[in-house]
Amino acid sequence: MVNMRRKTKYSLIEDEASRKRSFIKRKKGMMKKLAQLSTLCDIKTCAVIYSPYNPDPEAWPSREGAEKVISDFMEVPMDDRNKRSFDQERFLRVRIAKEEAKLQKMRTGNQNFEIQNIMFGCLKGEIDVHKLGEKDIQDLNSFIDTYINKLTCRQNLMENGGSSSRLPLSVVADAVVVPVGDYDHMNQNQNQQNLIQRQKDDDLAITAADVGAPNTTNN
Repeated sequence: MVNMRRKTKYSLIEDEASRKRSFIKRKKGMMKKLAQLSTLCDIKTCAVIYSPYNPDPEAWPSREGAEKVISDFMEVPMDDRNKRSFDQERFLRVRIAKEEAKLQKMRTGNQNFEIQNIMFGCLKGEIDVHKLGEKDIQDLNSFIDTYINKLTCRQNLMENGGSSSRLPLSVVADAVVVPVGDYDHMNQNQNQQNLIQRQKDDDLAITAADVGAPNTTNN
């Protein structure tokens, strides 16, 4: 049988005697956990407790030990001291900065995708470059320059015996993109060349047959 523990709701204990008993019990448990943490993880720990049940503050593991830990902490530079410290304001600033970086990355990707479509549309004659706005033309010029540089880098690498797999993924991905119209044009040229070659082969075969056939007109 599974023992399901109920979720405890923490609130101020109204009864004074019960509150004191809970304080003594939980303080003892906290001291035990601090001792375990210090021993198992080899770290410096201390605790200073102010309570209405003791006129003097209680220090763990001792007053001198707590002062030594606090002194060592205060000697740490402020930047290192707060490196992993997060208040609500800093936490929100970090989260906002990360989300803004992700948003900017998505915007840049979408913008490059749109400019690439414009470039291929102009190459295929589907978009009139003269009807583009000044901002679009500037973005298109910048994108084409970057695109050509990547293709040139890939070509030089292949000429030197390298492989496109050694290039960054973005370069290889952009370099192998070819408009659909270019593929159609390449296929048409290839088909024409194949037809011309087959015609030449047929002519050679007919010529060879005429030369090798016996002359029966005199018989």
